[in-house]
Amino acid sequence: MSPKFVAERIKKAREEQGISQKKLGMILGLSDKAISAYEAGRTYPPLDTLFKLAKELSKPINYFIEADSNAVVSIDAIARISEKLAAISVEVEKLKNTLKTTR
Repeated sequence: MSPKFVAERIKKAREEQGISQKKLGMILGLSDKAISAYEAGRTYPPLDTLFKLAKELSKPINYFIEADSNAVVSIDAIARISEKLAAISVEVEKLKNTLKTTR
């Protein structure tokens, strides 16, 4: 993972959200100059800032650190499927309990 790769991903994700560097900086408690430096690859965001960027830009953290975009999509899809499976499991348990009490 090169700083340039991360820089390009930050810029792309920000633009997809339609957020200016200034607005993103304000949301994260950073200056627009800091966001500009990250996007230009002049500096690398600290890990905690990278997590905040991922959350604010609605991207999985891997989007910023994995070169293989298919892997990022797969990881994101797996996470969504896992969340849905957990919700389904809760509903199945509720149904089981309901069936037990009605017998």
